[in-house]
Order: sequence, then C-alpha cells, then structure tokens
Amino acid sequence: MYLLKFAADISYRIYRIISVRKRESKRATHYLDKLTTQFGGQLQQATYKKIITSYSIYIPMICDVFASLRGRKTSAAEKERFILYFICSSLFDDFCDQQLLTQEQLHQISYESDIYPAKTLEEKLFLYAHLTLERPIRNKSHYLEVTRKLFRSQIDSDKQFDPAVDNDELKRITQEKGGYAVLLCHFYMDDDISQAEQQCWFLIGGIIQLTNDLFDIYKDLTNHSETLPNRMRDASAFQQYFSQQVDSLEKEINQLPFSDERKLDFLTGMMAICSFGNMALHQLKQLQGEKSQLPDLRSLPRKSLIIDMEKPANILYCFRYTYRQTLRWWKKESMASALVQAD
Repeated sequence: MYLLKFAADISYRIYRIISVRKRESKRATHYLDKLTTQFGGQLQQATYKKIITSYSIYIPMICDVFASLRGRKTSAAEKERFILYFICSSLFDDFCDQQLLTQEQLHQISYESDIYPAKTLEEKLFLYAHLTLERPIRNKSHYLEVTRKLFRSQIDSDKQFDPAVDNDELKRITQEKGGYAVLLCHFYMDDDISQAEQQCWFLIGGIIQLTNDLFDIYKDLTNHSETLPNRMRDASAFQQYFSQQVDSLEKEINQLPFSDERKLDFLTGMMAICSFGNMALHQLKQLQGEKSQLPDLRSLPRKSLIIDMEKPANILYCFRYTYRQTLRWWKKESMASALVQAD
C-alpha cells in the first residue's frame, strides 16, 4: 500500500520538478536580463548559466519542500529574493575562485557596502543584490551572524588547496560552507521558523556540499583541490559517515512542530536529495569491490568517477533509497502513535 502511495508521490514530484524548473528558468532569465541591462553590461556566460540553473532547481527541490511544511509553495516575493541570492553567491564564488578581489575587498564589499567603490558590472550587481536582500530582514543580528560564518567558511575553503590540511578541518569546512550557505536561505522565506527547522536547513546544506564533492571527485583531483571524497580510502566507511549526517537530519525532522503527514512529505523531499550522495557512494563501493580499500582515485579514468544521472540504474537506486528511508520512518512513527494510543 505504501509503495503505491510513494510511487505516485515520487512520480508527481519528478513531473513537478521538471515543469517548475522550466518555468523558473524563464523567470530568472527575464529578471537577470533586466538587471544586467539596467547596469549596462553582460555577465560571463558560465556565471549567467550558473545563476539560472542553481535558482531553477533550488525552488522545487529546496524552497517548495520547506514551504510545504506550512501547506504552501514558494511565493513570488520569495522567488525574487532567491534569484538575488544566487546572483550574490555565484558572483562571490567568481570573486574568490578567479581571484578578482582580495580578502580585504571581499570583506569590504560584504560588510562596508555603502563605501565600497564598485567599478565592474559584477561588483555593482553584487552590491545591488546584497543590499536588496538585506533590507527587509527581520532578525538582522542573526542574519549578520550567519553571513559572517559563511564568509569565514568561504575564505577558509582556500585551505583545500593545501595538501597538508587535515581531515577534521576538511570536515568543518565542508559542513560550514554548505550548511551556512543553505541556512542563510531561510531568512528569505516569509515564515518565522523553529530551531529544529533551522537545523534542517543547515544539515541539508552540509549534505548537499558533501554530495557535490562526491560528484566532483574527478574535477577536484584535476584542480588539486583537497576534499573528503577524493581522500577516501574505504567507500563503506565513508558511507557510514554520510549516513550519520542523514540520521542527524532525520532526528531534527522528528522535532518539527508539524503533523506526521507533513513531516513525511518533507522527509521524502529531503531523502530524495540525500539519495544522490548515497548513490555516488554506491558506485564507489562497486569500484572497491571486495578489497579493503579503493584503488588510488588519481589512477582511475574519468568515466569511472563521473556519475551519470541519466542511467536508469542510478535513477532506480535513488528511488529505492528514498523509499526505504521514508518507509522506515513511517513505520517507526506509526508504531510510536500506536503505543501512545494504547496507553
């Protein structure tokens, strides 16, 4: 019975993600074109595409999932804020990755925006998006705290080009870079949220960052960037670490002040995201086979490390993972409810 309900729900989610992503791509393209025309220039094509792609997938897979806890979808005003957010985050990445700004300039454009002498289109656009997002924030002290933590994690990510950086530091950077980037997004939603919900934003952010690193192993090895996945020796042990992050997320979902029905719906969306990382680890476990360690990842060809999400087997794996995770939670909650009623 649950399998049929789950299959129908997942089918609808996939259909909706595809349709919403197409619609939101158009929205972001129109909005971004209007802004670049206003500021008299054009963005790098890669940055332009990154903003639109990131935004259009974020709305159905993250924002709508959190909004569903309150029985709604992301509003038009929230969507505009998220376009501005991805303008900020994508341009900040360019400032760092392409070394367009010094650390002092990065700090000034972020925290002394009123006196920053913007010259390029990218700087002017960043300032516009940054200040527009900041203006309506209700809890400005908390917002400033999170932005400062995200800023520090972005700066600390330079340590990933140092082969001497230890694994504990990489864990911290990965968790904080992904966690604070996603936690920041809750400020752009219209709702005041609980501590447990804030933790859900933070934890799924860390899981997304870890998943991105799993998908980017080949690219990061080529760029000499140190990440937890490309230092991996035992795929099974790493899967246990990944599962611990997912378990932490599930515990916070249990604490959310919503009905079991809405929490199950939310959990399904979160586990669908987690399934991508687990599927990447499944592929690495197949590479490892019965051996105690993976082969040297640097010795493997690109095709062995690339994750092809168009493969039916990979899609089926994600489906099964999400089904098993949600079924386990549903059974646990049903049993707990039965015990309460028996008392």
